[in-house]
Amino acid sequence: MKIRLASNSGILTGILWVFLVSFTLYFLIKNIPYGVDIKIHNLFLVEYLQKGAFPIPPGYYFLIYLVDFLVHYKYPFVLSSILVLTFFIWWKYQILKNWIKVESSFSQPQWLAFIWMFSFPIVIPMIDKDFWYLGKFTPTIWHNSTSIAAFPFALLLFRETILWWDKNSLFRFLKIIALGLAILLIKPSFLFCFIPLFPAFTLGKKGWKSPQFLQAVLFATIMIALIWFEKYLIYSWDPILQEDYRMEDRPRIVVEPFRIWLHYAFEPFWDFISSFLLTIIFLAFWGKEALKNQAFSFSFALLLMGLTLYFMLAETGYREWHANFYWQIPVTLFIHQVLMVLIVRKEFVKTRKKINLQTGLFMLVFFLQILSGLAYWIRIFVDRTIS
Repeated sequence: MKIRLASNSGILTGILWVFLVSFTLYFLIKNIPYGVDIKIHNLFLVEYLQKGAFPIPPGYYFLIYLVDFLVHYKYPFVLSSILVLTFFIWWKYQILKNWIKVESSFSQPQWLAFIWMFSFPIVIPMIDKDFWYLGKFTPTIWHNSTSIAAFPFALLLFRETILWWDKNSLFRFLKIIALGLAILLIKPSFLFCFIPLFPAFTLGKKGWKSPQFLQAVLFATIMIALIWFEKYLIYSWDPILQEDYRMEDRPRIVVEPFRIWLHYAFEPFWDFISSFLLTIIFLAFWGKEALKNQAFSFSFALLLMGLTLYFMLAETGYREWHANFYWQIPVTLFIHQVLMVLIVRKEFVKTRKKINLQTGLFMLVFFLQILSGLAYWIRIFVDRTIS
């Protein structure tokens, strides 16, 4: 009976999640006038197809093109983008649910996974005013289609890496390569963090003479070469870039510390604290032991690398304010938060489910993040904004 109830509950939450996600995406496309990258990417695809090309990277655009070819309704790529992104967000939910199920003793992991998908920086309207999202760092993204599409592949890449360290196999390494290629073809942001840290952590765990370290170096070498080629296509080959922009308007990557973040952060100190309060509390009470855990230390290093790239790098030209070095942060922060919660959960179970000061404080902040995420989601419909 319990198994049947759990199965029915899982089906129910899955159906509910698909409905909420697809309706949210539809509302974003139809009713939010500015900042919804889903609409912008659809228009990009139309423009590039008129010139006989695909935007680079092509993975997401090819998917919505293919689905639109099979299931078209009224406007180009609107229905297909909703269907494709609903699938990827549902897949992200399934990965999280299975992760919780494997790593913890939750009897109903689907409900924790369901509410977790709303995790967001803490919002205090009198401080944040009109800008609940801009300047903050969030694990939950509703409006950027390529980031949404790459998200589940990045989660699986992290998980497969941890498993590969524990039990080496050629098949698992080939899966790591395949996942890396999938991310590269959709949005390579997560790889910017993963590529340097993957060999470094493999070296620390296995030693420089190990076959796994050599494989990690091989992976990094292949991915760096492909990213360099992709960079050439984006910054030099792009047909729209060549035809529509003067040389001085074409983008370049430059080192300009904090320029992009401070452009969007209207309350920098609060934006940072409200985004990372859960991490600060966790490190204060559990950090010493948690950093001995390879998975957690890897996730924390990925997050720090992601933040460093965003804080240090910028683009010039027409991509100046696109904040393209931001998009590795949502996925690294999501992984980091998952591991923190699972570690605290294990400690909670060890103490026979007694809530002490640090556990209570951690749970309170986590609960406030979920409330803030729900409030932000509701605000999309009420105020018709994603700012």
